[in-house]
Amino acid sequence: MMQIGGCRLDRIDRETAGVWLEHILGEGGAPIELDQPAWVLCHCDDGVTWGRWAQGNWRLGSTAFPDLCPVPSRRSLVELRVFSATFEALIWRGESELLGRMLTDEPPGPSDDPMEPHDEDRLLLWGHIVDERDGFTRVTNGTGMEQALPLTGLDRTGSASPRLRVRHYFGRDDRSGCVRVAASRLMEFK
Repeated sequence: MMQIGGCRLDRIDRETAGVWLEHILGEGGAPIELDQPAWVLCHCDDGVTWGRWAQGNWRLGSTAFPDLCPVPSRRSLVELRVFSATFEALIWRGESELLGRMLTDEPPGPSDDPMEPHDEDRLLLWGHIVDERDGFTRVTNGTGMEQALPLTGLDRTGSASPRLRVRHYFGRDDRSGCVRVAASRLMEFK
């Protein structure tokens, strides 16, 4: 058995996974109260859609840039992440249904604990800005790759690239005592 430090991991059943997707699409309420700010990342069969929680509604890149970002659906969804500074709901398409897990932070332990979570900033696709619309910025890296980030006011000189904060949780194997990354979650844009 592996212990995971710094977080609580809960299974999301198929009904709750469906509720999350419906909520993102504006067809129902959230299964939990959402922090502000919160974001969503949808990987679909036909592309990627980012979104952000604003004024009690989800704003999706598929609305701002429908030519680039697909509208998530039960049929096209591969993976969905709803995240904020305190939690992440990860939903994925199984063989016949949506499945998922929820990671939430627990109070920190001692500062020298090897199981203490570690935060990392990851660079996002970046090059130059193509367009800004409805709270999203369409960016490209010059090789044909594009995405619509749920951010505005980005540095047009390219000297300050947008980043995504990721939190890694460590697990300790009870038999061997080895510690390794056991789970990771998205937290916020920087």
